[in-house]
Amino acid sequence: MLVVAVAAAGCAQSGYDPNKLQRELVRAGLTQQQAECVTDRMQGTFDIDQLGSHSEPTQGQLDTTREIVEGCGFKLR
Repeated sequence: MLVVAVAAAGCAQSGYDPNKLQRELVRAGLTQQQAECVTDRMQGTFDIDQLGSHSEPTQGQLDTTREIVEGCGFKLR
């Protein structure tokens, strides 16, 4: 599921790297513009330390990430 991948990618790396996350999003099927939209909105929604943590995302964070991805024009199933 793309939302889990986005949330995990944001949280699984050592420190938050928006460029790396954008590359992963493009590989998952988003356009570059959509990927930039997602990382911009994630940075505006979540604390950078939270994005760079190694913790599992909560259901609320997954729901918010879904809203962000869909708000950037990528329709999830």
